[in-house]
Amino acid sequence: MGFPAERIVRTNEEDIITRLAEHFGVTRDELIHVIKMAVGARRNTTANNLRTAPGWYSHDAGTQGLRLIFRAKGWDSLYENGVEGVFNPETGMKIIFQNVYHAADVKNDPRAISAKGAASIDLIAGAQPDLFIKKPPTSLSTEDRGEAWYLCVSCDENIGVCAELSRPLRLLNKQFADFHERIFIVKKGELENVSLDNDLDMPQQDYDIQISRK
Repeated sequence: MGFPAERIVRTNEEDIITRLAEHFGVTRDELIHVIKMAVGARRNTTANNLRTAPGWYSHDAGTQGLRLIFRAKGWDSLYENGVEGVFNPETGMKIIFQNVYHAADVKNDPRAISAKGAASIDLIAGAQPDLFIKKPPTSLSTEDRGEAWYLCVSCDENIGVCAELSRPLRLLNKQFADFHERIFIVKKGELENVSLDNDLDMPQQDYDIQISRK
């Protein structure tokens, strides 16, 4: 099994904005809105919630945010063997929200907080046939065609919020093993002062997060 030699990591803001617009038809600010929703949901939980609640609420809100943004652009909701997100019916491209330990860090690839299962393995391998098989696909479908991308968001008490939109090469031992391309959306220090009131309605909330561009 061979893999491309080049691993693309996009950290330059102009390059990021251009790539997002041309390949996904989305802006950096739109993805930041999704990230705000996910982070806000995570930090809106308390010690009285289930231990898994922060991750679950973050994942739910992140997926909701992706659908709010991309369905308005003609994408559809993705439901594939328990994996949910959005997909482009014309290209087959998929985007899935993912909570991770690291994001937008050149020294560390994203590592999923929850182990990835067989459905994710099949989705990544089947959705990127150019990386794994010689014969190109004859058609696109929601099941096994088109690129598979993950909006990876980390929320670390010491580092803060970081996020990237990245395309994994494969999974190994239920984890992302490598990435074909990584697009840094939020780097360390760019999202600060995340706070939510407990009685706010999440989908309509304009979260109070300060954004600094460096």
